Amino acid sequence: MAISMWVREEMPDRGERLDEGSLPWRVPQGVLNLRDTPLLVAVDPYGDTMFNRLQIERQLPREVKFVRARLAAERQPMLDELERLMGVATQRVHRYLWFIGD
Repeated sequence: MAISMWVREEMPDRGERLDEGSLPWRVPQGVLNLRDTPLLVAVDPYGDTMFNRLQIERQLPREVKFVRARLAAERQPMLDELERLMGVATQRVHRYLWFIGD
């Protein structure tokens, strides 16, 4: 199941897409857990999940580092794309990183 990654502006309603991931987020089986990846484990494959700037700046980098250390090289581009979108989302306030499930 592929999950799209987007950056959107939220003021006051769901804003236009500012950027979209060129690679889908595919939840790595057996890698995510509540202790080490509390945000990423909560990405809903069937719904929408949104992270704000503080979550992106303070927690997601640790989680991406954890996941990166446990994935094979062919899965790394997905994390590169996630980190790129994290950078776009944190450039300004009122931007959010969205995971859009199927």
